[in-house]
Amino acid sequence: KVLTDEDATELSPRAASLYRGMTARANYLCQDRGDIRFAVKELCRRMAKPRVVDMKAMKRLARYLVGCPRAITPFYKQSRDKRIVGWSDSDWAGCLDTRKSTSAGVIMWGSHVIKTWSSTQDIIALSSGEAEYYALVKTGSQCLGLKAMLMDLGVEVRIKLKTDASAAQGISMRRGLGKVRHIEVSQLWLQDKIHRGIIELEKVDGKENLVS
Repeated sequence: KVLTDEDATELSPRAASLYRGMTARANYLCQDRGDIRFAVKELCRRMAKPRVVDMKAMKRLARYLVGCPRAITPFYKQSRDKRIVGWSDSDWAGCLDTRKSTSAGVIMWGSHVIKTWSSTQDIIALSSGEAEYYALVKTGSQCLGLKAMLMDLGVEVRIKLKTDASAAQGISMRRGLGKVRHIEVSQLWLQDKIHRGIIELEKVDGKENLVS
């Protein structure tokens, strides 16, 4: 969408200060509201120089929260699961300004939602498969961090990742770059974890993906 001159105008200092304050509150709120993580992430990216269009997006989020003031995440009694499951997805080149993609994920322990996130990828992915792989790497790192924390508490778990992208699965299951030469070498550690059996990978249908 092409912005009009009015939408692209920077906010006045007073309005910009108000925008930053509301964005900070939304950022605090989204820790428990996975449904607004993407919207809040995008608002946070504009805190340095907020524009008129960004304030409109903030008001749209406010209207959504007025209509949906509560989001309940149930934690029913369950037996201890021996595995945590990380669901992964991405929005390829979703940012129209930078063409950067978004990584999104959910970590489940049994039926319990443990963590959710939505973050802009630092690397500009040249294909949807590459963006999905970077999202999978993000999910893997989050799961490893949670596993380490659980080990400190005396709880041993295994890790399983789920993705609906065949290309990301293919990159993860091979060794090295293969034909995808432009992938950052720092992102290839996931291949080793999968081959060593530390992380299990499963391909799921897109309609089943919790992050979609």
